[in-house]
Amino acid sequence: MKNTVILLISIATFVACAKQKTEQVSTIDSTLQVKVDSILQNKLSELDATTGQVIVMEVQTGEIKASVGTDSILQESGLVRTASLLAVLETKAVKLSDTIDVGDGILAIGKDTLCDHNWHRGGYGKITVEQGFGLASNIANYKAVRKAFDNEQAFAEVLAKYGYQVKDTSLVYNSLGYGILTTPLQNLTFFNYIAKSKTAIKEALEYSVSNGLAKPTQSDKVKVAGATGTIQLSNGEYAVEFCGYFPADNPKYSIIVSINKKGLPASGGLMAGDVFRQIVVIMDER
Repeated sequence: MKNTVILLISIATFVACAKQKTEQVSTIDSTLQVKVDSILQNKLSELDATTGQVIVMEVQTGEIKASVGTDSILQESGLVRTASLLAVLETKAVKLSDTIDVGDGILAIGKDTLCDHNWHRGGYGKITVEQGFGLASNIANYKAVRKAFDNEQAFAEVLAKYGYQVKDTSLVYNSLGYGILTTPLQNLTFFNYIAKSKTAIKEALEYSVSNGLAKPTQSDKVKVAGATGTIQLSNGEYAVEFCGYFPADNPKYSIIVSINKKGLPASGGLMAGDVFRQIVVIMDER
């Protein structure tokens, strides 16, 4: 009798697990999955990239409609700068319209030196916080965080509230994504939260696409919002990413594109952003 009971429990457990697994994969759109995989693989081949991942999520339900490429890429991400800006804006100490002087694109901070991607062209000079975000200015990002937070621990605690656990605290580097390990799914979940919220950062995400480095993600038929992320990893490779949602004024889907490649050029907007744009096109035609 005891063996029979154990057998019945085992069968019940197996059925429950099988049912749960079926429910988990039932949200995947098989047709979309195939198309998204094709787009990603073509881009990985074009860039001679090492790994890549794309996840498509339904905003309101959080259901995953497509997930292709390398699973669970745990690494530093330039997309964390979006969480940095949200943290800054929520303190009310900084507004998107505030002016920040990023000078010639090079800033010495003690033993550290921050450079903007256009430092060799003389930098951006005086720009707004919103422009700094759209142009992915490391200096604007750091100065905004420095104005809003007195110390690195306070900043790390706010990032933790968004789900980002800081491994090595630093006001200079945490705001750019360094010292924080995350996955594409975690980043997408964060952006999906923004898509459903009423927050000023949405304006910055729209600006990034309309006037910033995320222009390659623009669609003729639907308004897009999102942010680029480009960061050099400890192994020397570059992680180029774009995460966003559409339609911007009534978000239905959020998408993250994360690609790892060797060497320069490395652009989240031009590379990952192009994949995002292609996916938006096929989804808008459905």
